[in-house]
Amino acid sequence: MRILFTNDDGVFSPGLLALLSAFQEAGDELLVAAPDAERSGASHSFTMLSPLRAKPVMIPGAERVTAYAVSGTPVDCVKLAYGNLFEKPDLLISGINLGANRGTDIFYSGTVSAAMEGALLGIPSIAVSNIAWKPMSFDAATAGAKFAAEILRREPSIRLLNVNAPDLALAQVRGVRITPAGVQEYEARYEERIDPYGQKYYWIPTGRMNPCGPESDCDERWTNDGYIAITPLVTNMTDHPSLERLRAMQDEITLDS
Repeated sequence: MRILFTNDDGVFSPGLLALLSAFQEAGDELLVAAPDAERSGASHSFTMLSPLRAKPVMIPGAERVTAYAVSGTPVDCVKLAYGNLFEKPDLLISGINLGANRGTDIFYSGTVSAAMEGALLGIPSIAVSNIAWKPMSFDAATAGAKFAAEILRREPSIRLLNVNAPDLALAQVRGVRITPAGVQEYEARYEERIDPYGQKYYWIPTGRMNPCGPESDCDERWTNDGYIAITPLVTNMTDHPSLERLRAMQDEITLDS
């Protein structure tokens, strides 16, 4: 099997190396196209007004893996890998992200967006994150990635899975939960600071105003409780339950009302 790996933390991220180490044991063909620098929060952006460059690199600890450092976003990496650098992969895995991509994080995440781009291209895709910014162990995340890959093997109709793992050794993980993504609201007000020249600048807030509660069935709750959370995602964002109601309404509202 041909597996494409990418991320948003950069081609030399320890999370990416952990994935490569976990999957190279099976003898699959492993390929990498990942950003040449940190691209966290890139969401589904891609490069339009500047050239892209792809530089062959050797990843220490995964010297036999064919890898490229790409000068663009995670989505650029997937597009370029699919269209130019490699033959179509059988599976795409994005991660392991340093930090969670749960709930509302999905909309901002370069890690998840890279997997979503893979799904849009017809590639079964997985986004994998460790909920800790400075992980002590990638064991749970790599196990979650393999678990998700087996789901995709058994259910070919599923195209996109989002995996969030607790920062635990595998023996400490309580299990796997297939769960919805939560909905969290972030602080909207940026922190105002003053630089050494007396000029204002702003720093993004990271606090949440309404985190997913301890009794909720959501990805945040389960990972906080020591489980690997796996959420199936879709690329079609149409609100289907509202379609018929709005179609009935379209004849009641005029363009000049």
